[in-house]
Amino acid sequence: MVRASLILLTLLAGCQSVQERAEKAADAKGRAQASTPFPDLPGACTAKMERVKPKPSEPRVITLKRWDVVADNRDRQSADCAQWGVDMKQSAAR
Repeated sequence: MVRASLILLTLLAGCQSVQERAEKAADAKGRAQASTPFPDLPGACTAKMERVKPKPSEPRVITLKRWDVVADNRDRQSADCAQWGVDMKQSAAR
């Protein structure tokens, strides 16, 4: 009987007090309430590159030029998205 009581006391000595558990619960609840949901991604982050289909009557040089324009537009969208990410990180740090 004494041995069982000693084991029980040893086990209970490592447990947190009610106050400690309440503090940890309040901390977790505060963190959950303080966190903001991640906003929707802007269109620049999710845009797909347009496809340039050659036209039968169009010279190859023109097709390649159209492809360059489409690629430049997508690069611009990608840069916009990257800047948006930087802005999000800076606003979260404030």
